[in-house]
Amino acid sequence: MSKKILILNGSPRKNGNTAALAGAFADGAREAGHTTTSFALRELDIHPCLGCFGGGKDPHSPCVQKDGMERIYPAYREADI
Repeated sequence: MSKKILILNGSPRKNGNTAALAGAFADGAREAGHTTTSFALRELDIHPCLGCFGGGKDPHSPCVQKDGMERIYPAYREADI
């Protein structure tokens, strides 16, 4: 059964070990018939939590801050893994 896999790479190094491992994992997953979506978090402007307790009201945009997470939310909702 094919799965939709979301890969979040949090490494600050573009071509480091984490990127190599994530790439190899994605390649293997695709060869096994799964689909993958990857995000290099270093390339997105993601703000830290403010602890404002203002989020959680909109399931499509769970944080009050509008930042790089807006690109991730749709893939996150669709992902099986």
